[in-house]
Amino acid sequence: MMSEFRVLKAISVAASATPLTLVVPVAIWPGEAELTAPLFCGAPYREPIVVADTTHDSEGTSVNYTLYCATSRGAVTDQGFVLPFLVLMAAHFVLIATAILVGALLSRRRGEPPRIAAPDVVEF
Repeated sequence: MMSEFRVLKAISVAASATPLTLVVPVAIWPGEAELTAPLFCGAPYREPIVVADTTHDSEGTSVNYTLYCATSRGAVTDQGFVLPFLVLMAAHFVLIATAILVGALLSRRRGEPPRIAAPDVVEF
């Protein structure tokens, strides 16, 4: 029962923290999307490129990131941003949930009292 609670707690914390871990890396270092290139860039389009398009309008400024895959001759394919973003979100979720579960397991081990083996009792 307690281990099920720990798993549920780890999943809920990871689900809550995952979007937060994506905002900063993608906004500051959009190159993280390039890590998904092996999943989306097939032959001969092997070179990942992340392009940031900044748009200014009456509502303010917005930035759109797009993953492109290029060949050595410069031909490109547009892979968009949603699928690479979802893959990164899933990877962040797995990493966070794993870290929380490992931490919970390690803290549980430290909290258990040492087990003392019962002495062999011989009756006559």
